[in-house]
Amino acid sequence: MFNIRNMPHVKATLLSAYEVIYKDDETLIIYNVPADTYIAEGKAKTIIGNIKSLKMSRFETSNKEVFDYFYKTQNFKYHQICLQCHHKRGKGKAKLDIPSLEEIKWIAETYGTAVCKITELAENHKIFVYHEGDDAVSYIGIHSDGSIGFLYTKPEYREQGYSAKIQNELFKIMKSPIFAQILVDNKISIARHKENNWTFNRYKIYWLFNKGF
Repeated sequence: MFNIRNMPHVKATLLSAYEVIYKDDETLIIYNVPADTYIAEGKAKTIIGNIKSLKMSRFETSNKEVFDYFYKTQNFKYHQICLQCHHKRGKGKAKLDIPSLEEIKWIAETYGTAVCKITELAENHKIFVYHEGDDAVSYIGIHSDGSIGFLYTKPEYREQGYSAKIQNELFKIMKSPIFAQILVDNKISIARHKENNWTFNRYKIYWLFNKGF
């Protein structure tokens, strides 16, 4: 079997609810149930032959040949290419809080999503708020695929290191692999992650999808 130690998106799925679509010594195709995402790594011919007839809402791979095939032959509405990075786990007790109802509304408004979605994340301990005194400074969350996202800091607190601080707090309590996926053209985010000692993997992640997370 190919080495998944440097593939946190695969490791995170194997720690959640998933279904094995195909598996041999060179290829693994799995379905991440919470994320409604098919993940395929390994030999392109094997991957294509096993899932080309499936109806997929989201598809993820580091194999560009596979991406190119489905990009040309399937009717996905969107595509994106990301750099993947991972981080060491922190120690100690995190200074993060589950958002209140008012903070849930603030998160939904600033992130541009529905209140019910943020409420569900809060109920499942997948989104957190960082406070300075009584003021909510930042929030951060975990996407359904296990990657870190939803990172936001109030404008008046930016350029003060809160992005790194809130990430480091989340690292202390995460149970799954700590990883993020950043659009290849988001140079500011890539630079910030490097400053906070994230290690970037040697491959890109190719996404095809009809709906977001």
